[in-house]
Amino acid sequence: MESVQQRLAEFSLEAHDLYLNNSVPLLDGPPEPLQFYRDWIGPNKPCVIRNAYSHWPALSRWTPKYLREKIGSKVISVAVTPNGYADAVVGDRFVMPEERQMSFSSVLDIIEGKVQKNGVFYIQKQCSNLLQELPELVGDLEPHVPWMSTALGEFIP
Repeated sequence: MESVQQRLAEFSLEAHDLYLNNSVPLLDGPPEPLQFYRDWIGPNKPCVIRNAYSHWPALSRWTPKYLREKIGSKVISVAVTPNGYADAVVGDRFVMPEERQMSFSSVLDIIEGKVQKNGVFYIQKQCSNLLQELPELVGDLEPHVPWMSTALGEFIP
């Protein structure tokens, strides 16, 4: 009879063969919803979809100048970490980013290198800064992703 250790090693290899890859496949555009469900959602496999949102106005509008005009002095939540790693294990501890309240323009100054600060500053929230803190930018995006909603069987705003 095979040992438990042998079976676990085989199971790990089988799992890898079934759904784990050494790289994430790239798709050149949005797939057909049924194919996307069959190939990626159903088997729970990752992929990168290029050109899925290339028609969104945000891609051409969201320059530092536009963002300063649109949002400027509005105060938002900003995550700050020493190295860019957040919600991560560091040594024997789980660390979360420091959250600061800053004007959007101040964050842009740091990102653009106009102001030097220690740490990595970024705008992120688990459930979307965009909808909660930056609704002024929502109009630059498509409010609905039809092929994804069809693949998932529900409206995804």
